[in-house]
Amino acid sequence: MTFDTLPSTNTYLKEHADELPDRTVVTADLQSCGKGRIGNTWLATRDMLPVSMLIKAPDNAHDLTVICAVAVCRAIERLSGIKAGIKWTNDIICSERKVCGILCESTLKSSCNGAIYNNVICGMGLNVNQDEDFFEKSGLVNAASLYTLTGNKYDKMLAAEYIVDELTRLIDEDFSTVINEYSQRCVTLGKTVKLVQNNTETTAFAKAIAPDGCLICENENGEFTVNSGLVRVRGVGGEYV
Repeated sequence: MTFDTLPSTNTYLKEHADELPDRTVVTADLQSCGKGRIGNTWLATRDMLPVSMLIKAPDNAHDLTVICAVAVCRAIERLSGIKAGIKWTNDIICSERKVCGILCESTLKSSCNGAIYNNVICGMGLNVNQDEDFFEKSGLVNAASLYTLTGNKYDKMLAAEYIVDELTRLIDEDFSTVINEYSQRCVTLGKTVKLVQNNTETTAFAKAIAPDGCLICENENGEFTVNSGLVRVRGVGGEYV
């Protein structure tokens, strides 16, 4: 389903989930009120691609952010040839700049037999054709689009087709294979990170990705696992982004 304008493709699927079939995909030429993790917002522009998929009562709900991240990386490489990596947990990075964010949202649903299950909406926002001026004026110095990285304009609907194709394939694939690729693509590993959880900052070394997608870190207090929160990676200049 493609719309000219929507407040949010994720919100549309949440509001209409009961009447839509499993794996319905929604895109919009303009998303006016998009959002990311931790309440972050996306700036409205027709050069960005919002695409969301409804997955009804999945057995692998907790795996879907990892699956989406790998799917978007594969789609970017098919479309543009740019090498894509993942900043834990859900930022897609090309040439050390963010080109895509992912937000998977669960909604509880009661069935006629009294069972309660989760619908999951997988939302992805890919920077496709914005120019450098857009990011400078928006103060997004660490973001980029496929256009700014290659000098080429891309068909947003083709990008959506590739994302959906890869996502559909990976949802049904053995998760151990997916998490292995996620780990190989994760640019967070092997670096010093700042973890922000419950308004508390902790500095640690990112060691590995656990089989369930959590981040395994280590500091002076030993090894520990991170399953949520904000992670900033230390760059070559010493700054954390």
